[in-house]
Formats: sequence, structure tokens, C-alpha cells
Amino acid sequence: MNKKELRYYENLGIDTKSDAFKRYKEAGWLEEIDEAFIKEVKAYWKKHYHMNVDPLLHIAYMNYTGKKEPRLIHHKLSWNQVIPFFNDQGMNETYKDKNLYDKLIPAEWAAETVIKRAHGLYFDRQNNCLSRSDAINEMLSFKEDFIVKPSNTNNGQGIKKLYYLDGTLQLDDRKLTLQALERMYGGNFSVQKVVQQHSTMSNPHPDSVNTLRMVTFRWKGEIRYLLTFARFGANNNVLDNTSHGGVSIGVKDNGEFMDKALDRSFKVHETHPTTGFPFKDMEPVPNFDTFKQYVIDLHKNILHHDFLSWDIVVGADGLPVFLEANFKGGTWFYQLLSEKPLFGDLTEEVLEYMYKERNDEKSPRHKSYAKIQPNPKKQSRRIKKLEDEKNQLIKERDQLKKKYNNVKESTSWKITAPIRKVSSFLKRR
Repeated sequence: MNKKELRYYENLGIDTKSDAFKRYKEAGWLEEIDEAFIKEVKAYWKKHYHMNVDPLLHIAYMNYTGKKEPRLIHHKLSWNQVIPFFNDQGMNETYKDKNLYDKLIPAEWAAETVIKRAHGLYFDRQNNCLSRSDAINEMLSFKEDFIVKPSNTNNGQGIKKLYYLDGTLQLDDRKLTLQALERMYGGNFSVQKVVQQHSTMSNPHPDSVNTLRMVTFRWKGEIRYLLTFARFGANNNVLDNTSHGGVSIGVKDNGEFMDKALDRSFKVHETHPTTGFPFKDMEPVPNFDTFKQYVIDLHKNILHHDFLSWDIVVGADGLPVFLEANFKGGTWFYQLLSEKPLFGDLTEEVLEYMYKERNDEKSPRHKSYAKIQPNPKKQSRRIKKLEDEKNQLIKERDQLKKKYNNVKESTSWKITAPIRKVSSFLKRR
């Protein structure tokens, strides 16, 4: 891209150094520019949130969907301000521990845990301590395949499948040992039964447990359903997310699927990239209203987070099965897939409320949010300290360089040059 083209995008208020810009550009989602619409976007955000917004997502969304939507939440704003405002970041580590899900998030239907390892100790489903030999025997007693995952990460990181074969469990085509699991996952992981999924979700890619990512939001004392998209694995991988080659597809509010999916590079897929299954042939999610109410009810048990993303399996019986809760997420991707703004018709209220509370020093939200924001004075002192250290190192370097040059120019150095040559020659022999 030439400098003139870059300057054009920069003059529109776009951060051309961001990874998102490069990916949207490569996907061809920045070809059509409507400057009048960009002015509308900037005016909207000035009015409701008093900020200059980067219109990158709005332009990409318009090119992808054909819709002009000023209410979209830019990914940096979402990550740095919206989610930290609505979710208590200090509680993230507690809530994301999957070994506590059965207590913190009591779900009527959930993936069944067989054993847990927490802080280096093994536990059964009732949280009774197990010896290492009891732990492996407990798994073998079921005589079936399992899913193993780290218990303190989100978004499908580290998930693998354990296969039951002739009285043993296999991991990566080798007989499973606890030592192997411990090397791989450390002191915190869980082993769960494989969830049997509905054909609606398994048809595009049967090798992965494909999930619905459903988003809920607590607003004015009520939990509200916002949006859903589905995630499908690829390349016969057990994982369903786009970071492992999978694709995602939006789900309408009535449970019907969109007719096209996206991968991590924003490439559009009308058929599944591995199986060739046409997405237009997908049947709607069965009992979708039940799914929406299910995640709303789950959210009622999470008090410190108002914005949540749920990974839900469509069970073989067409009912929801809780798999995982996520407390952040790529909300820019959510909006592209569902083809609607994150907060929908609530957007103006939400933005104006955030602006008011963030600037009210008496508000609990202001205090909680302020804790995680950089302190300008501390930052300034740290920058000055680092600059002083850098200047001192430069000064010491220059002094040493000067001494070195003085030695090289000295008479003794020149006189002893032949001796050094002979010494160097003898050392090489």
C-alpha cells in the first residue's frame, strides 16, 4: 500500500498500524468508502459518548453486510472500556476456573466432569480427594472417550481428546499417563465426558464439539439476551474455534443460521472448508427460545459481571448443555457474524450511562473502573526513571568506548601487537 493511500485512511481517523486494519484490507472490506456515513458515525459517537471514534469496524461492516450501522462498538473501545466497566476484572480469575463451575454456575444441563486437578490435587465429581492411582482408575472405569482441558483458561485453549481403547486411554496416539497430563496442563485441569451433540451442529464437522457462543447482558436489573453465533471446527480437529482453523456463522434471533461463515482471516465460506457441507442447508437450532432463557438464567448466578459470553452445546435431545463461560471476547467479530450492533437498541442508553458513571467519582463503577486504568502520574514517574536509566547506560557506554579508544591509541598497545598475534595463532593450533 502506498503512502498516499495510507494517508487517506489515516485522515478518516483509522489506525492503519492495527492488525485489524491489515486483515480487513486484505479481505477487501475497505474498498467502498462512504465519507458521509463516516461523518454520521463520528457525530453519533460525539453525541452519545463524547469521543472521536475510529470508523474502521463501521467501514468493514458496511462492505461485508451492505448495512450502514453507526452503533457498532469498536474493538479497542470494547476491550479497554466497555467490558472493564461492566465486568469486575478482579473477579475474572475466580470465575474462569472451570473446576468451580459446578458450584459457581449450577447448570441444569452441563458437561459432566469425571475428575479435576486443582492446585496440584486430584478430586472426583463430588470434590472428594483422590490419590493419583484412584484418579486414573476413576477415568478408566467409564470405558469411554473424554475431553481434557486446562481449568483456568478461556476460549478453548489447550483442549484435547482422550480415546478409550482396549482398557487404556490414549492421548496423542500414546497410552495416557498422569505424568503426561501433568506435564501438559500443570496443576489445574479437568477431564469431562464427551457431550453428544445434535445433528444440526454435528453435520458440518462431526469431529469437533461445535458450540453456540451466546451473549447476555445485565441492564437495569434485568438479564437480556443480545446475540448468538455458532463455531465449527475444521481439519478433523476436536476444537471448534477460528484460531484453530475453524469457521463461525451468525444465528438469527429465531434460531436460523446465516447462509455464510467467516474464518479468522475474514474469508467468506458458503460451505464448510473441510467437509464441503453447505451452510444454507442447516436446520435451525431446535428449541432456541429455551436456549435463550437458559443462558439468561445462568447469568443470574454471576453477580460481578454484567456482560457474559456462554459456550453452549446443542445436546442430542435438542436441549442446551453448558460448556464454558467467557468474560471477554472479540466483540467486533460478534457484531460482524450476527450482523447487528453489540447492544442493539440499548446502545444510546448504555453509552450515555457509561459516560455519566465513569465521570462520577462517587459512583462504585467509577471507582472499580479507575482501579484498572493507568495512573498518569505513576506512568510519568516510571517513564522518567527509565529515561534516566537509559541516559546513564549511554553515558557509561561512551566512557567505556573512550577508554577503549585510548588504549588502542596508546604506545604500549601498538608495541605489543605482534605478541597478541602470535598468542592468537598459538591458541588456534
